[in-house]
Amino acid sequence: MAHDITIEPVRSARDLSEFVRLPFRLYRNDPLWIPQIIAHEKAQFDPKRNPAFETARAQLFRAVRDGRTVGRVAAIVSDAFIERWGRKCGRFGWFECENDPEIARLLLSAAEEWVAGQGMTEISGPLGFTDNDATGLLIEGFDELPPIAGTYNPPWYRGFLEGLGYSKEVDYVEYRITVPQELPERVLKLAEHIAKRTGIRVFSPESRKVLVRVWGPKIFEVLNRAYADLYGTTLLTDAQIDFYINSYLGQVDPSFIKLAADGDKLVGFIIAMPNLSRAFQKARGRLFPFGFVHILRDMKRSDVLDFYLAGILPEYRNKGIDAMMTMEMGRTALERGMKFAESNHELEDNTLIQSMWKLYDRRLHRRSRVFTRKL
Repeated sequence: MAHDITIEPVRSARDLSEFVRLPFRLYRNDPLWIPQIIAHEKAQFDPKRNPAFETARAQLFRAVRDGRTVGRVAAIVSDAFIERWGRKCGRFGWFECENDPEIARLLLSAAEEWVAGQGMTEISGPLGFTDNDATGLLIEGFDELPPIAGTYNPPWYRGFLEGLGYSKEVDYVEYRITVPQELPERVLKLAEHIAKRTGIRVFSPESRKVLVRVWGPKIFEVLNRAYADLYGTTLLTDAQIDFYINSYLGQVDPSFIKLAADGDKLVGFIIAMPNLSRAFQKARGRLFPFGFVHILRDMKRSDVLDFYLAGILPEYRNKGIDAMMTMEMGRTALERGMKFAESNHELEDNTLIQSMWKLYDRRLHRRSRVFTRKL
């Protein structure tokens, strides 16, 4: 009943801990849920540690019944998004709750009131501070294990949102690609022809140190330009770029990064990693004392490759550079004994990125949606 539920803003460290840990209770018996690292989850809501707060503000809310957290939501306003797209559109993200539509209604009402109080006239979600955060609500593919950066939620969340007047804004799709036993002859010939015609070379950084110091900033320069016109994207600030380089690039095996260069100019990239979903499940939200052991082990043992980011400068598109990079990634995947690859989420109408998989056996197996409504 509504009178049993209170919506409380997150104000203390204890409140934040309750907010972050709620999914561990909601999904504790779900074999497909991937727990995130608790310390990392807390850090992303800390304005002193997450540079996204330079261009965004947020209020976290908990739904509480009988002293127990039964739901959560983050209400967000991204000033960078408003400036880039000219929409007074707030966001909700990190939405979770027990299977009770009244909890969902109260949580989303709190988020709507907060963003409206910030001058917003509409709200969309699930979205994070930037498009590099968790995005979308899973609406298809509930029977498949997601990658660690993938979306996962119960099927009834969609009904909660639609029952409150939310409708589709955009969909993201995910493909599962079968790694062939050997690279197709037509792929090898195509890549060779493109290299001769364009003079583009594709390679992997020689070390993590070189990746971070030399190529890291250039990768994000390409990303900012390549993603500029995609839904919801905003230019990453220098502080955000440094944050992503220091937090993530230094952990990636350089052999799973493919760079495309025209002379000394970086014009495209692909970043991938071995799938760590099972390792994160075993870690149970903690790197220590043993969580990192599972992660390091699966970095070497996983036979699924997760694609994270890919981008090509606009003036170098439609030249076949994507085929060259995916061919080289396929070569590495074969050398490492990979059987499948996960595309991670892509906008359903982003035919440019989806063309990267057209020469391989693939299937669309997961779909997530960003919802929106007027305030």
